Amino acid sequence: MPSARPLVPSYTLGVLTIAYILSYLDRQILGLLVEPMKQDLGLTDMQIGLLQGFSFAIVLAAAGLPLGRLVDTGRRVRIAAVGIALWSIMTAACGFAGSFETLLLCRAGVALGEAALTPAAYSLISDLFPSRRRGFAIGIFSSGAFIGAGLSLVLGATVLHQSLGTGSLFLLPSMQYAWQLVFVAIGLPGIAVALWTASLEEPARQSEATANPAPAAAEIRAFFAGNRLELASLYLCLAFAAIQSYSYSAWVPSVLIRTFHMPPIAVGFSLGPIFIACSVSGLIFGAILGDVLVRRGVTTARLLLMSGGAIAASLFTAALPFAPTLSAAFALISAAAFFSTIVVANGPPALQDITPPRMRGVASAVGVMIVTLIGMGIGPTLVGFVGQKILGDPKEISIALSIVSTAALAISSAFAFVASLHYKLEPDGAAAGTV
Repeated sequence: MPSARPLVPSYTLGVLTIAYILSYLDRQILGLLVEPMKQDLGLTDMQIGLLQGFSFAIVLAAAGLPLGRLVDTGRRVRIAAVGIALWSIMTAACGFAGSFETLLLCRAGVALGEAALTPAAYSLISDLFPSRRRGFAIGIFSSGAFIGAGLSLVLGATVLHQSLGTGSLFLLPSMQYAWQLVFVAIGLPGIAVALWTASLEEPARQSEATANPAPAAAEIRAFFAGNRLELASLYLCLAFAAIQSYSYSAWVPSVLIRTFHMPPIAVGFSLGPIFIACSVSGLIFGAILGDVLVRRGVTTARLLLMSGGAIAASLFTAALPFAPTLSAAFALISAAAFFSTIVVANGPPALQDITPPRMRGVASAVGVMIVTLIGMGIGPTLVGFVGQKILGDPKEISIALSIVSTAALAISSAFAFVASLHYKLEPDGAAAGTV
């Protein structure tokens, strides 16, 4: 095991962000590979939706609560490292899958590993950075999700291009298809990142400075009961915004392929940079603006930004089916990505700001569970259901995506506004450092 590096908040944040990038690389790579996998394995849109959505979400959510409790009592960098190693190995294992059932099992392993990172990272970041800078720090970490999702398209397209251009030369034994190599190429580097994460020094918890032990179950229940309205509204705001985010990541490549006849490789090289640029810029803009307004005494600033961002994004998701050209479609996708990430930028710091330091692991895990079950569990699967069962035409997938995404963003905006009416900041404790 590598020796621990001295505690430097920005360094720890950087390592966690790289791990989060890999998390979404492994999670979202399936979006680019939908069409070739459907053809090679005979999968339906409903099965693809299950692989990207509900089945993945069930495991991620079920593992989240016990892992969140463990985060509040155990060594967080070790918990994160074990999770990274597990999901990386299971992603590589997807490359050897030859059936829907095998893929389902491997994806469950990916979800189990990924359930460890988010609550551990939020707890670590909140102890390393004070509330006045916490939004920016969590925004940097959260950018990993969108960088990873975008890179999954670019790297997946690169491997597909190289594999298809050289026949089966680079395929490993027992592999038949180029898309299988993508999973292996993206999964294996995570093992090195797991070792890197394990080398980080564990920061002191803010609760340790006041000699307070980890909270008992009764205290946790009292906190959630006493703040149920703002917590429930905040969780549901993030969950419905996640419906749009996960649905877009899962189905926008298919929209471009089916509607505008783009080949998967071209989609990856074009859509990946757009997702990264627009999502990260929206995320950083929203995080900085939220921090500035909170420092100026606008207590509900993060919630109001979330409500406005969701409404603005919904205008562009509603217009997507009417895009007359490929360029217009890319413009609408870009705008939706920018405004929807303002919600993501402010949601996690808003939750950390109202949660006592001793309960941040559990509070984050509950949020991950709700967001995962609703956002990931319902979003991609519902789009597939609407397209296949209601519209009855695979070519109308853009309409199905628009209906689900626009409705979800409108509901998200409403929940953010409700949360702003009952929002109270938790007094800030000392942090280990600043950005």
